[in-house]
Amino acid sequence: MALGEKSKNSVTTTSKYNVARSEKLGRYLQSAKNLTAGEVILREKPIAVGPTISSNDYVCFACLRFLPKIRKLSQYLCSKCNVAPLCGTACEGQPKYHTPDECEMFKNNKDLLSSNIVDIIGVLLPLRLWLLKQRDPVLWGQVESMESHVDKRRNTSVWKDREENVINVIRNLGLIADHDESTSESLQQLCSILDVNMFELRSPGGVDGLFLRGLYAEASLMAHDCRGNTHLTIDDNFQLTVYASVPIQEGETILFNYTSSLLGTSGRREHLRGGKYFECECSLCKDPYEMGSYMSCILCPRCREGYVGVKNPLTINPYEKNMRWQCNRCRRSIGGRLVRATLNISRTLIEDTDDNDIRGLETLTTKLARSFHPNHYLMLSLKQKLLAAYRKEMGTPNPQKKCMQKMLDTCKEVCDVLEIVEPGISRLKGIMLYEMHLPLVLLANRAYAARDISLTELSSRLEKAADLLKRSLRILLLEPVETPEGKLAKRALHELKALNQNITDVKTMMTTVEDTHGHRQKKVTKK
Repeated sequence: MALGEKSKNSVTTTSKYNVARSEKLGRYLQSAKNLTAGEVILREKPIAVGPTISSNDYVCFACLRFLPKIRKLSQYLCSKCNVAPLCGTACEGQPKYHTPDECEMFKNNKDLLSSNIVDIIGVLLPLRLWLLKQRDPVLWGQVESMESHVDKRRNTSVWKDREENVINVIRNLGLIADHDESTSESLQQLCSILDVNMFELRSPGGVDGLFLRGLYAEASLMAHDCRGNTHLTIDDNFQLTVYASVPIQEGETILFNYTSSLLGTSGRREHLRGGKYFECECSLCKDPYEMGSYMSCILCPRCREGYVGVKNPLTINPYEKNMRWQCNRCRRSIGGRLVRATLNISRTLIEDTDDNDIRGLETLTTKLARSFHPNHYLMLSLKQKLLAAYRKEMGTPNPQKKCMQKMLDTCKEVCDVLEIVEPGISRLKGIMLYEMHLPLVLLANRAYAARDISLTELSSRLEKAADLLKRSLRILLLEPVETPEGKLAKRALHELKALNQNITDVKTMMTTVEDTHGHRQKKVTKK
């Protein structure tokens, strides 16, 4: 959306939540009433949206055309991407992504942009917010009031990176003086605000792999918890909707997980420490066995029955020699270095296995199960690779029975972990539930065709598949219709309708068989 739409972005009064404050959390959102799972807590348009770009993206300067990803990113500039990096005339892009003064600045810097388009695209979001300072002081004040943790970044590698790749680029555009230290400091704070408060977004349609970032005034106030109690969706206009993922009682903190739920404790805390500048001490992080998920636990090398978890999960580096990991069965302990060595060897094995080699992935899964808990985060990453390979097999005309059963089992294993780490409404859980229904249906139909099961058992299995689809839809129908998950929900609705008809047909056949059998019995009785 265009910057400066103050009335649409300002913090509003709502009956669903209050903005509270504490010494530990700063400003945060607190439920103002009892909320049910699936209830909308807030809807909000972004203050600004912009692309993020990596060093792997290139531009062909010989013909002054964008390569595929850059071409898609160019819609965020005032440009005709199929002609040249900048049109230099009217704004032909999508105006909700940029503003007239931004376009004017680009037209005045055509020579610079023609040779630095990748750098420019990389600073679009901080640049848009910087231009907002002059246009809308009230909205800029909201941005400035956001948490930045700027002092924790000072003179770090991140600080130096932003100096080189953001501030110097903006300086080259002539927006700040060469030796204006106060402005450089302000831009560093702005970069910190973005890194701490931004939400990662998908590009419109969600199918081209672009990575975008958006800044939201109200949603950024949600406190963190590795399990959370909210579910977020974002539509093609970048409107963010926050739902309650579980029932939330009046007065409870509204929580969002700002990291990946399928990482182990050390990985989650490292991500939050490096990107959000705080140490997570949630219930999942404090438990050596992660509330029964065992996502960081290895099989005890001593008793070979229990699982080993770090005795002090909140330590910064649990893999040092003096860090002790204790078995939940025999209570004996081992050093962190042994755990680290096991992880490093296993990562290498996973990376070296072809993602399309189902047999190789299955063999490695069996091998690593001798060292890890089945729910360990490395095992989960391997299982997700397996699921991707199984999906391809399921797309063939005659998928193997063994493959279908293993896909069903693997989805169930991932779902069981998600029930712990993503309680309630969970996007990934919705996808897993959807993917479980298809092999269940195919296996049931094959078993009946082979006369391995009765009509009654066929009906029972099909009803279980329909139940999985219904549970999936309760989650996926919350997704905007144009997103991949929204499109999956539409497909699931059609498949549920067909499946329900299939179940009805089977039950009709059961009734016919019963009537025929009863009629024969009567004839026998009369004789």
